[in-house]
Amino acid sequence: MTFLDYITENYGMLFEVIGLIIMLSISVHIPKKMKIFTIAAVSLMFIETIVFHLEKWTQTFETLSIARPLLTATLYSIYPIILILMLGITAGTMSKKVFWLLMIPEILSIPAYYSSQWTRIVFYFKEDNHYSGGLIPSLPYFIFIFYAIVFVFVNFKYLKNYYQINKLIIGYIVIGPFAGVGMYIASSSEKDYIPFFGSAMLLYFIFMYIHMAKVDPLTSLLSRQSYYKDLENSRNINCVVSIDMNYLKYFNDNMGHEAGDKALATVSKIMRENSGPNGIVYRVGGDEFVILYSGVSEEEVQQRIQTMRDEMAKTEYACAFGYSMRLPGESIHDTIRKSDELMYINKANMKKECPVINYVDPRVQ
Repeated sequence: MTFLDYITENYGMLFEVIGLIIMLSISVHIPKKMKIFTIAAVSLMFIETIVFHLEKWTQTFETLSIARPLLTATLYSIYPIILILMLGITAGTMSKKVFWLLMIPEILSIPAYYSSQWTRIVFYFKEDNHYSGGLIPSLPYFIFIFYAIVFVFVNFKYLKNYYQINKLIIGYIVIGPFAGVGMYIASSSEKDYIPFFGSAMLLYFIFMYIHMAKVDPLTSLLSRQSYYKDLENSRNINCVVSIDMNYLKYFNDNMGHEAGDKALATVSKIMRENSGPNGIVYRVGGDEFVILYSGVSEEEVQQRIQTMRDEMAKTEYACAFGYSMRLPGESIHDTIRKSDELMYINKANMKKECPVINYVDPRVQ
C-alpha cells in the first residue's frame, strides 16, 4: 500500500483528527488536563491506523514474518488504551489508586499479547501466515468491552447531577462505534474499526466543550448563564431552593482567595452530591446558589436541605437556605422571590445565633 493509498483510505478520519486538534488549540473552556488526554488519544488513533495497514500488508506474505504477530499484539493493546485516555478526559478527579486498579487488566494483557506467538495464550500464526486462536482467543474483546463499560459508568456518574439528556448523548456516542463494529463483524469485513472511534472522539469532544461552557469552572456547578437559560423553559419546575454561603468575605479578606475558593468548592460539592436526582444546582453569584427541582414533594425538599445542612456541619463552612414550592399558575420569578426572602431570613437568624465565624486558621495552630 502506497502513502497515497493510505491517505485516500483514511482521509475522513484524518480530516476529523486534524480538525479536532485545531479546535483544541483555540478552545478556552476545556481544562489543560482534558486537552492533554484528548491529544494523546487522537495521536494513538493515528498510530493505530498506520499499524493496522502495516499488519494488513504483512497478511499478503506467503510465509510468516515476525512483524505480523508483533503488529497484531500492538493493535490489541492500543484499542483499550484509547478508551482509557478518553476516560481520563472525564475522570480528572479520579484518584491514582482507582486509576491503577482499572489499569490492571490492560497491564496484564499486554505481555500476553506480545508473547502469544510463542505461548499461544491469545493467538498465533502458522508458518503459512494463517491466523489461529489460542487458549483465550476472546481476551482482547473482553478487555475492550470491560473498558467500554467503565467508560460509560464513569461518564454517567460524572453527569448524574446535570441534565438527563447528557446521559442520552453519551449513550449515543458510545453505542454508535460498537454498532459499526458489529456490522463489520456480521459482514466479515476486514476494514479498520478505528474511524468509528475517531468520529466518536470528535463528537465526545464537541459534547464536552459545550458542557464545559455551561459549567462554572471553580465549583463544577452549572453557571449563571445556564440558570437563566433554564428559566426560559420552567414549566416543569415545582420548587426553588435559594442558598447563600456565610462568611465568604471573611475567608477572602483574612485567608486569601485560595481559601475562599476552597470554601466554595467544598460547599458546592456537598450541594451537588446531596441535592438528589430531581435537582439541578447552579452557581448564580459569588456565594449565591440555586437548586431548581422538578417533580418533588415538599417533604423530599426538606429532607434534601437537612442532609446538606448536616454535611456542611461536618466542615467549617455554613450556608443559609430558603425554599418555596411553586403554586399552580404562579410565575417562576415569584417562586424565586419567595425563596430568596426565606433564605435571607434564615441568614439573619444564623448570624444572630453565631455572629462570629467559628473557624481556626490552621497557620496559627
